[in-house]
Amino acid sequence: MSHYSIMNIFLMVFVGCFTMGEARPPCPCSDPKFCQPINNLGSPSDVPRREVFIFSLSKTNWKLYDWDKVTTVVMVGYYNPELLCYAHSKGARAVAIANIPKSNLTSPVLREAWIQKEIKYIQDNYLDGVNVDFEDAIEKDDDKTRDGLTALMKGLYNGLKHLNQNYQVTFDVPWAPYCIDGRCFDINGLATYTDFLFVMSYDERSQIPYECIAWANSAINTTKFGLMQYIQKYSLEPSRLVLGVPWYGYHYPCEKLVGNKCYIKKVPFRDVNCSDAAGREINQDTIRDFLLYNTTTKTPLWDDIAKSPYFTYHATDGSPYQIWYDNPRSLTLKYDFVDQLGLHGVGMWNADALDYSLTPVGEKQRKEMWGALPNYSPRKQENDSNDIPDI
Repeated sequence: MSHYSIMNIFLMVFVGCFTMGEARPPCPCSDPKFCQPINNLGSPSDVPRREVFIFSLSKTNWKLYDWDKVTTVVMVGYYNPELLCYAHSKGARAVAIANIPKSNLTSPVLREAWIQKEIKYIQDNYLDGVNVDFEDAIEKDDDKTRDGLTALMKGLYNGLKHLNQNYQVTFDVPWAPYCIDGRCFDINGLATYTDFLFVMSYDERSQIPYECIAWANSAINTTKFGLMQYIQKYSLEPSRLVLGVPWYGYHYPCEKLVGNKCYIKKVPFRDVNCSDAAGREINQDTIRDFLLYNTTTKTPLWDDIAKSPYFTYHATDGSPYQIWYDNPRSLTLKYDFVDQLGLHGVGMWNADALDYSLTPVGEKQRKEMWGALPNYSPRKQENDSNDIPDI
């Protein structure tokens, strides 16, 4: 018997372990219609709706999201059936996030086991699909691993679409397609076996081959360049791309400050000597507090090349720090790319980087940040109230 035949028999037995003798859990929603995958078409058009695709890290903040704008919410690190039911009541998808060990990509058996596990998780929890967030390096000459990743996405995509065409499959790609951070992916293959690619137009300073200074997390010129590389170099339809922006910034210690230029420590990342690892990520609520309450914070400046704000402050020992971030002004300029380039929508990492306290400053920040997002008028199901439905 050939190795191929033995492997196929093993796969059938292995996959059967996921499906035989296991009843699907009951629908967690009070209304069974909220356990159906959301249709991917807006109403009344037959054209797939544009996306406001968000990543949620909190089990509780979601109640204060702007559900008039959200079209897909990715639950990161948790599953909440109450969120699922509410998202569906507002015509929005709720999807899982998934990753796979790089070493498993070259094994058809391990790939198939992973695919079946993810499909079962989606079905058992009445989810709308999955976002695959694989960010390991794949070298240019590693065809076996690269092809394994494409084969994984093909199996996942075909498996879910066979069950229901409304299931959504997406994949997160770097801000540009040319081996950023060593991620030499099969871009066209991934685009073929997904509904769209989520372009992570942030952490653009992960590899700094030139002057080692603090700069924008999501510079508008760099962001547009990366998007155009996907569209022009790889001939991708713009409607297959969703622009991902940061709702967080970077906090950098300055080894020295020359004018407004903050020189940072050289911290290597994937064979490049300087990176944003010299700093740390910082959420919008903390950035706001620096601006409001830190007496050493200088007036925010605007970098006209990056179209991004930044400011400098000094610690109690006099050490200088610089914070680069995005605000509604800089984000709106990037959101405009959707119409300018014909993209499929926007999204952010992550929705919980804001202040969700029921305070005037929290409400103001949420209003400004959510308010800057475009509104693509997602299709609403029959329950269109703002009340949280029983589950």
